Amino acid sequence: MLVTKSKNKNGSLISLFTCGMGMDLGFEEAGFSTLYANDITNFACNTIRKNKPQIICDEGDITDISSKEILEKIDCNKGEVDVVIGGPPCQSFSTAGMRKGLDDKRGMALLEYLRVIKGVQPKFFVFENVTGLKSISKKHMSFYDRIAIKKKDLPSDQQYGSLFAEILEEFKKIKGYEFEWKILNAADYGVPQKRKRLILIGSRVISPKIIFEEIEKMSKYADPKKANAKNKKPWKTLKHALNKINDDMECTTFPEWGKYLQHVPAGGCWVDLPKKLQKEAMGKAADSDDPKRKGKQGGRRGFFRRLSWDNPAPTLVTSPSQMATCICHPDDTRPLTVREYARIQGFPDKWQFVGTTTQKYRMIGEAVPVGLAKVIGSVIKKFCND
Repeated sequence: MLVTKSKNKNGSLISLFTCGMGMDLGFEEAGFSTLYANDITNFACNTIRKNKPQIICDEGDITDISSKEILEKIDCNKGEVDVVIGGPPCQSFSTAGMRKGLDDKRGMALLEYLRVIKGVQPKFFVFENVTGLKSISKKHMSFYDRIAIKKKDLPSDQQYGSLFAEILEEFKKIKGYEFEWKILNAADYGVPQKRKRLILIGSRVISPKIIFEEIEKMSKYADPKKANAKNKKPWKTLKHALNKINDDMECTTFPEWGKYLQHVPAGGCWVDLPKKLQKEAMGKAADSDDPKRKGKQGGRRGFFRRLSWDNPAPTLVTSPSQMATCICHPDDTRPLTVREYARIQGFPDKWQFVGTTTQKYRMIGEAVPVGLAKVIGSVIKKFCND
């Protein structure tokens, strides 16, 4: 039986892999109080200390921090904390990366997250990650090699989703909890960004199915093409996000290839370049006659992408100045600024990011949008006293 202290700590939250505090801020807007935060990077911890000096901020590798230490630092017993949140580093699970999964040290961070859950025994936990996590295989195979083999002939460890199945088995080992997962699109919750995230919620209080049902009821927005039919509002746009922004214009720059962006209209990408420039601009990513690749390269719509005022932003990545995931301002031939990035993700204008410009983009790009986190947190908060 779990032992809890008599003092009231309703809304207590432990944050792991905190980075820029996007998820934390959303949960705090929903009524939670972050008691403890951990991140391995100095710039993220300095950002936490700058904006939230009252929070106990542990800088370092979570591998070296025990659950007992965390509980002692916040003066809580096992079972007392309401919720633990966290998004272990996701690069090894991303569709944009090498998808090495648990073979990558960053992927192993997921197991450390589970260790803390077992030791702290919160009422709820919220795990978030890239949507690519659900399809990754235990053994990596390149896209072009994979499509050359019939699905039924792939070894079990190279089947799509084989690693995710193993990860879910690890979650099942946490005794006393039920869990559910879904893919949520932040744009459906009023965030001016089409950003899908895998959200997994565990609970020892109430069925997480009920939590997700309540979350989905709070989806008030939809793709403009479907909004009327669904009796919802159209997605918020970049214009909504950046209205009346007071910007210091802290910004990275595009490399030499940025010159091609002057030929791309708002809302366009590489396909809108003049034909004579497309191959020159795309380089090795240009259309290929290689029989192994021809017709199988996808739309590559992130290349030379210029945003539109009338649409939500695409998923903000950790750097807006990469050719394949370019995020160019609708009017100016430059990447979005740090403050524009923060606005789209829902950070308050007064929030101060500490670090280099590159580090600031990373903190913002890795964050869960504050608005989406607030929705998740507000639903969970209803059940904290049950």
